[in-house]
Amino acid sequence: MSIILWVVFIVAAIGIGTWLQRRRGRVPQEKVAKAKVPALLEGVFVHPGHAWVEVLEPDLVAVGSDGFTKSVFGSVEELALPEPGTIIQQGGKAWKLRRGERHLHQTSPISGRVEEVNQDLARNPQAVTQNGAENDWVLKVRPTRLKTELKNLLHGSMLRRWNQSVKEQLVASLGLAEFPVLQEGGEIKPDLGNELTPEQWEKIAGEFFG
Repeated sequence: MSIILWVVFIVAAIGIGTWLQRRRGRVPQEKVAKAKVPALLEGVFVHPGHAWVEVLEPDLVAVGSDGFTKSVFGSVEELALPEPGTIIQQGGKAWKLRRGERHLHQTSPISGRVEEVNQDLARNPQAVTQNGAENDWVLKVRPTRLKTELKNLLHGSMLRRWNQSVKEQLVASLGLAEFPVLQEGGEIKPDLGNELTPEQWEKIAGEFFG
């Protein structure tokens, strides 16, 4: 009888141990699920220096060049990116676009620590200025003052009005150009930058990115 009880005890002990091990190894569901972004932080926010930020998680954002930059800069030969771990500041320099003698230091739309850089764009920098290209983020950043700094950016209806104003300002600046600035439908030509002379580019750079 004692042998039977001993066997039952051993089997029960093994069963309990296995259950505890599985329980410890189970990750709580709330940790597996991606943290939800609050509704007020959804969508794209744009810095007046023409770089955007999108909140991916409450403590992670993606940033990149906006459509205006892509249209007026033209083809990119080199994309200079900061190293992961670099601290960037809102309004400070973040990454650099270059083609020949033409270059542009893109303004960071947010402050934080660079978590990841887009190596696909580094290997194929021309993709930076392809409007509508997938995976067009340049950096992923751990922001330090997210909610405060998002208030400094353009969003929603304000962003739409600003984009229209910028487009009108661009047309006025290049009013005497020998080529059309806008394409059919009224949007800026996506390859406009390739038609700009060095003098025209310097004027645009100083007026919109200075």
